[in-house]
Amino acid sequence: MKKIFFMFLVVFITASSGFSYEGTPKEQTELFFNELLSGKINNAVDNLYSSNTLMGQKIQQLEALKQQIAMLDKLYGKALGHEYYCVEKKTDSVVRIAAVFKYEFHPVVWEFYFYKPSKKWIISQGVFNDQFELLSGSDD
Repeated sequence: MKKIFFMFLVVFITASSGFSYEGTPKEQTELFFNELLSGKINNAVDNLYSSNTLMGQKIQQLEALKQQIAMLDKLYGKALGHEYYCVEKKTDSVVRIAAVFKYEFHPVVWEFYFYKPSKKWIISQGVFNDQFELLSGSDD
């Protein structure tokens, strides 16, 4: 079991290096949504989270996230695109983005938090929900 975990960790780190999204938080989420729309779920998750070195410790959570995202097409139909609800600067180093990812039968709400410790924005948190409570908290 330890050997399998180690091999997966090496593959994750290798696959992640050099493929992380760069740019502003909105640019990174745009790339993420475009990859989701084209069906590249694993790439989308890996590329979004690879800039955050803490994610190497959360491999199981990232795999679970990929599996959950893969189920959305089965539940809600074909992916159609996305709309931003808000891009909100919380501080000079924290930005919150809320967006709706549209499917044929029901939307999914995404909420992202990006952190800029020095010069580069990195994803700190990203969650989705098929309920609308993530849209509360801003009047943008």
